[in-house]
Amino acid sequence: MSDKVPIIYIPATLLGATGMLLASFAEELPSEGIVYWFGLELGPRAIVASLVVPNADSSRGDIVTSAAANAEALGAVVGTPLVLLGQAHSHPRANVRHSPVDDRETYAQFPGALSVVVPFFSRNGIDLSRCGVHRHLAGRYQLIPRDQVQQHVRVVPGIVDFRRDRFTTEMSRARAL
Repeated sequence: MSDKVPIIYIPATLLGATGMLLASFAEELPSEGIVYWFGLELGPRAIVASLVVPNADSSRGDIVTSAAANAEALGAVVGTPLVLLGQAHSHPRANVRHSPVDDRETYAQFPGALSVVVPFFSRNGIDLSRCGVHRHLAGRYQLIPRDQVQQHVRVVPGIVDFRRDRFTTEMSRARAL
């Protein structure tokens, strides 16, 4: 891995939301879906902070985004420190490799861009160990071997609740009022 390619961290809550958004594309017709990941770059690390779903055409089963749709997606973060880190998109079956169309048409075409391919239209959610994790390296997208995925993308907690007895905690607050 290049020193200049940051490890991308994504909160579990945003990973789960990505899965639900991807699955929503296939609710009426079997269609692939797309979600852009925007976040903060912090030197050797980056963290996904925002999900943007472009106005994609999925009427043929695959996904196509126009220049206008991509400009609209970028417009959602104008004036913020957020940058495009990559995307997640779904495939209909277990094959999680980029197709030649994916390689050519993926919006994020810059060094270090991440592209996560989720199988089965994301109907089972996202488990990175079952996804294809691709990184734009040396001028093209490359499938990252499963044993190296942690060097490219990691899931971090989104919400952690350590309350032992939620009912007791809520009752104590109510009594204090």
